[in-house]
Amino acid sequence: MASRKQKAMRAGVLGAAIAALVMTSFPLAANADPEAVAKAKAEVDKLAMEAAALDQDALAAQGKLDDAQKRLVTRENDVRAQTEKVAAMRTQVGQVALAQFQNRDMDPTTQLVLRADSDSFLSQYATIQQVTANQNGALQDFQSEQANLADMKRGAAVDVETIDQSTKEVERARAASAKKLDDAEKVLARLTAEERARLQAEEERQARENAAAAERAQAEQETRAAAPATRTPSASPSATPGRATTTAPNNNNTQAAAPAAGGTSSSRGLAALAFARAQLGKPYIWGGTGPAGYDCSGLTGAAWRSAGVSLPRTSQQQFGSGRAVSINELAPGDLVFYYSGISHVAIYAGGGQIVHASRPGKPVSYDPLRSMPIAGARRVG
Repeated sequence: MASRKQKAMRAGVLGAAIAALVMTSFPLAANADPEAVAKAKAEVDKLAMEAAALDQDALAAQGKLDDAQKRLVTRENDVRAQTEKVAAMRTQVGQVALAQFQNRDMDPTTQLVLRADSDSFLSQYATIQQVTANQNGALQDFQSEQANLADMKRGAAVDVETIDQSTKEVERARAASAKKLDDAEKVLARLTAEERARLQAEEERQARENAAAAERAQAEQETRAAAPATRTPSASPSATPGRATTTAPNNNNTQAAAPAAGGTSSSRGLAALAFARAQLGKPYIWGGTGPAGYDCSGLTGAAWRSAGVSLPRTSQQQFGSGRAVSINELAPGDLVFYYSGISHVAIYAGGGQIVHASRPGKPVSYDPLRSMPIAGARRVG
C-alpha cells in the first residue's frame, strides 16, 4: 500500500500534469470549438475542486490520526506505570492474605489463654485490629487501582481502533482525490491543440481581470487607510448581520459585484491579507502550510498566523472561528467559506475578489467572490 508521502507526490504529479496540459502553448486557431472548451473547463474545475474537497477530508482524518497517536503514547506510558503500581500492591495484599491464612484456626480467646502475659496480649490485639482495618483499606485501594488500569487499557484499545479507522479514512480520501485528478487529466487530454490553446488564453484573460480588480481594491484600501471615510455604509435590506449567506455560483466566472456595504478591516485582517497576497503564484500542495506551497486552509491558517491569530487546521474547523458576518459586511481579510460541506476557504481581498489556494494544478491566485457557492463568512480578528 502506498505511503502518505507517495500519495502526496502522486497527487502533485497529477496536478502538475493538469497545469501542463492547460498552459502548454499552442498556436491559437480559429476552428477551436468554444463550447467544447467551456465544457472542458467547467468539468476540469469541478473535478479539481472535488479533489481539493477530498484533500480537506483527508486532512481532517489525518488530524484525528495524529491526536489518537499522541493519546496512545500517553496512555501506554500510564498503563506501564499503573501496571507496576498494581503489581506492588498485589504483593502487599498477598502478604496480608498469607498472614491471615496462617492464623485462621486460632481465635483471640484461645490466643489469650495460651499467653502468660494477658495484659500485653490485649494491647497487641487492639493494635492488630487497627492493622486489619488498614489492610482492608489497602485491599480496597488495590481493587480501585485495578479498575483504573482496566479503564486505561480500554482507552488505549479505543485509540488503536481510532488510529486504524483514521488511517483508512486518509487513504480513501487521498485515493479518491487522485482519481478526480486522473479524470480531469483525461478531460484535458481529449481536447485538440487548438482547444487547449483557447483554454489557456481564457485562463490568462480571467487571471488578468481578477488581478486588476484585486489591485484596484488594494489601491482603494490604501487610500481609505490614508484618509478614513466619514460616510456611513448602507446595508442591504436582504442581509442579516451575523448570519451565513449562501449564494449561487457565477458559472461564467465573470466579475461579480463587490459586497454592497462592506465592513471595516482590522489591522490584523489587513496583515493576513497582505501575507496571502505575498503567496500569489505559489503552488497548491496537499497538506501545504507554506512556505513552498499551500492548500486552501493551509494558506488561510498561515496568513492569520502571521497576523498573530491561530486558526484550526481544516476549512470545516476554521468555520467555527471568530464570528459570522453576512456577505454584505465583508471586509478585506475576512474568511469566506464555500460549498455545503465547508470544503473550501478563501480570504476576501476586497473589490469582489478572493485570494486562495483553490485546487491542484492551480497556484495561489485571485478569483471572483461569487465564483463558487458561498456557505458563509467569518471575521476572526
